[in-house]
Amino acid sequence: MTEGIQFTRDGAIVTAVINRSDKRNAMKMADLKALHGVLDNVEADRTIRALILTGAGDRAFSAGVDLSDVGGGAAAWDDNPLRILCDRLEALPRVTIARINGAVIGGAAELTLACDFRVGVDTAKLMVPAARIGLHYEPAGLRRAMNVVGLQAARRIYLLCETIDAAGLARIGYFDRMTNAAGLDAAVAEVAGAVAGGAPLSVDGMKQTLVELARGDLDMDAARARIRESWTSADMAEGLAAIQAGRKPNFTGS
Repeated sequence: MTEGIQFTRDGAIVTAVINRSDKRNAMKMADLKALHGVLDNVEADRTIRALILTGAGDRAFSAGVDLSDVGGGAAAWDDNPLRILCDRLEALPRVTIARINGAVIGGAAELTLACDFRVGVDTAKLMVPAARIGLHYEPAGLRRAMNVVGLQAARRIYLLCETIDAAGLARIGYFDRMTNAAGLDAAVAEVAGAVAGGAPLSVDGMKQTLVELARGDLDMDAARARIRESWTSADMAEGLAAIQAGRKPNFTGS
């Protein structure tokens, strides 16, 4: 990790915090690299059920990439490091939750859109100023926005550079849960708990299929293999037994 990224674990749930509140949690290049390290840890450990991503403090989730830390000219961004991170976050074989504690600015919007769920405070706002500083946003990021909020809302975000408040974010489907600041952690825990309560093969497998469908690159043979694996799993037998016994299932991911 770096000083800008903190990583903690509580049971099956891990949390990564962008820890640069003095700069509205704008990320340096080293922080993007550190977040890849977080994803490495989550991907390697099957006992982890969900990753929560948030920002330090209560002012901002993140202001995106710290442009003062960017160098090398346009050619250096042909393989955009933020897009690469978001591609990987989107495809991570665990459920991801953006805990949105404040403003979401610039590239941070894509980071939240790459997560499976977004839970935020009713004082949050989102704004992407790419067009105002002369940038053409990455196609993968535009697709992520369209998949979550739809084409017209994506136009408002990226072409008009609208600042959308929390109520507007809820209306366009960006938020899965919206609450006041006092209720934020409980709302995030509710979503994470629901994920952790599901059968791992089912949850992780369906997440992968949903991502492939959203990207338009579904591997049908692989999806069918995941379906067959779930039907013959010990977890499905446990789930059926738990229903019959009127108890909570004890899934093991096998």
